[in-house]
Amino acid sequence: MSKNHKRRVFTLDKVPYILFGAILIIAIIIFLSVRSCMPLNFFSGVQEETENESEYTLFIASPTNDKVFNFINQNENVPVEIRANEVENTDYTIKLMVNDSEIKSFTSPPYEYNWNPGSSGQYEMTAQLIDESGNIITNSNTVSFTVEYEIEPEENIVLSVDIEEKKNEILSQSLFRTQNTIPTGVPLFSYKCYIPPVLDGSIQEWDKFESFSAFEPTIKKENYTTHTDISGTFYSCWDDDNFYFAVQVIDDVFNQKYTGNQLNKGDSITIVFDTELEEDMQIPFYNSDDYQIDLSPGSFTGTFAESFMSWPSNAPPRGVTIASTRLATGYLIEASIPWYNFPNYIPTDVDVLGFTISILDTDNLDSTELVISSSKVFNFNDVSTLGAIALIDAGDIQGTEEEPTDEGTAEDTNQ
Repeated sequence: MSKNHKRRVFTLDKVPYILFGAILIIAIIIFLSVRSCMPLNFFSGVQEETENESEYTLFIASPTNDKVFNFINQNENVPVEIRANEVENTDYTIKLMVNDSEIKSFTSPPYEYNWNPGSSGQYEMTAQLIDESGNIITNSNTVSFTVEYEIEPEENIVLSVDIEEKKNEILSQSLFRTQNTIPTGVPLFSYKCYIPPVLDGSIQEWDKFESFSAFEPTIKKENYTTHTDISGTFYSCWDDDNFYFAVQVIDDVFNQKYTGNQLNKGDSITIVFDTELEEDMQIPFYNSDDYQIDLSPGSFTGTFAESFMSWPSNAPPRGVTIASTRLATGYLIEASIPWYNFPNYIPTDVDVLGFTISILDTDNLDSTELVISSSKVFNFNDVSTLGAIALIDAGDIQGTEEEPTDEGTAEDTNQ
């Protein structure tokens, strides 16, 4: 009896283990059945990667929200900069939208663009990341800004009837490096003046002439941030005696403490001419018909505005007149350069010269930090990087204002 009792007790002791094993087997069967219907990462704790805003991000860094652009004329642009994350190695497209209309698309960096609004108004800008099927992967922030043009309609340039014909003649028949011009294929246009501009440090009378403001970073361009750091608007005209120009420079930190042949180490302007462009198309080095002139607005505290011809004479040019004014946002420089500084050259209507004007920015350094230029590329030692400027006799565009009547003059006198 004792032996059989011990055997029964031993068998009963195994029952809990048998039940636990059976329950475990059933649980495993149920788990495997449910697991086959669920995504793998449900149990791993890893979130499924999707092509959404958490993976790809777009951010409009320029313009900034609520920015007001006070433009002098309709040739000025709104600088656009888009910052993108995880987009460079994809086949996606970035579309830039203004007021729900596409103005530009990018397929590779840099995602930068100079947009010309063309009219005053309030604008909303956003960017979209688009896949190959046209689906929107993500949207950027929305930026609202305002554009205001200072020039009223009645102040627009009035040109002679053959001006467009002359421009078309230049574009179709003249030889210049179209790949260097901004915009591509179009030189700067400089109109003949029948009355020399007064060099008085004021920009007002220059609105009769064409302007250019689409300067691009060319040297040490990795230091470029925004147009508020350095930018400018260039005007020019000419007559039989001189080349005249004005540059209104926006510069957040003004620094000019150099003179003479060192002046281009500080904030300054450099102009390069090639007076025999067609003959020099394949020549990258300076020769006897090339001229580089550096101009300084002065320090406004001790040194005066001055010029220096770095090539070919390595001396101050003759007869150059300069006027400069310190502005709250930068400076203005006006100058007249006598043509006799360019031997064997006589200015002629519909003539095209190699030409680039550059603005040098120093900030708080002891040498140039950044150069922006009127040509897409520029190298001080390579004239093949020059853009072009076309001289045009457009008629007496300065004489288009109505003269006061005798009656009006008499009334003013009596008052």
